[in-house]
Formats: sequence, C-alpha cells, structure tokens
Amino acid sequence: MTSRAEARHPELTRRCRWCRAAPGAMCTNKRGFLDEPHGGRRDDWIRATTDCASCSAATNELCITEAGHLMEDHVHAERAQAADAMHATSLEDSSQDVPERRR
Repeated sequence: MTSRAEARHPELTRRCRWCRAAPGAMCTNKRGFLDEPHGGRRDDWIRATTDCASCSAATNELCITEAGHLMEDHVHAERAQAADAMHATSLEDSSQDVPERRR
C-alpha cells in the first residue's frame, strides 16, 4: 500500500541524488527533514516513468533542448505534466476498489 507521503510525492520511490535519502524516506538537510523533496529527485522520477513528448526522449533518458544540449538538471514542462497526470490516474484507479471511499 502507498503511504500518504508517497501518494503526495511519488518521487519518494527514487533515491535522492542530492541528500542520498533512501527510497521511501523524505529528503534531509543539515537541520533535519524537509517538507518537500529536492527538485532533482522529482526530475529523476519523471525521467524514470515518462517519455518526453517535446524532445522524444525515452524513459530514463535526459531531455534535449532545441539547441541539442542535454538537460541534466531539469525536464520539459510537458514531460512533468504527463508524469503528474499518469500518477493521478494511477492513484484514482488504485482507490476505486476501496469500499469505504466516498464518491
């Protein structure tokens, strides 16, 4: 079953390349846990789950700018939107079999 944090932040399924937080754990800094995961962790999740319609980058591949440069730190907005929509659909599909869920 997916935890509330994982439902809100699907990128928690990936290890954070910034703070090295394990899959399932929230990101940290020197002061403790963060309220939101690091942005790079989200980008890694998007790359691992979605193809890019903007530049035709396949799953697990970096996006490419119009000038032909690899986008190592970001993804195209369209790819992020597609990943969010796919995640929302999977959450909705997985909750349909819960008898107590109000519609």
